Amino acid sequence: MVFGSPNSKVTGFASPAQGYEEAGIDLNTLLIKHPSATRLFRLDSSDMELLGLPYGTLLVVDSSVKPNIGQYAMLRHEGMILCRRMENRNQQIVFTNGNTDIRPIPDETEVIGAVTSYIQIYNTVSGND
Repeated sequence: MVFGSPNSKVTGFASPAQGYEEAGIDLNTLLIKHPSATRLFRLDSSDMELLGLPYGTLLVVDSSVKPNIGQYAMLRHEGMILCRRMENRNQQIVFTNGNTDIRPIPDETEVIGAVTSYIQIYNTVSGND
């Protein structure tokens, strides 16, 4: 018998998963809710490692979203752009990296936006490459 010939018979059952295939993952749709207000930043220091964001982490920052207590925020502070976690200490807002706190200074500290998600890229080093 030759497969695919007009005389061949198909036997068995269709896969129970047929028709339930998942569509591919579109990271733009998943991670970016407000495209015109979203920017990507890459951490270029190890300042946030104590809070779980190592050097090289890719941050998705939405300037239309106001950060809440406990969330990561992007700041412009004293001419630098920094990522910090927003906390409430003794009824005062502070931004921390787990080691040093920044107390907002009017006209010198600007919250750029909330970090709505982040991607940690793990590189493996191999001597065979």
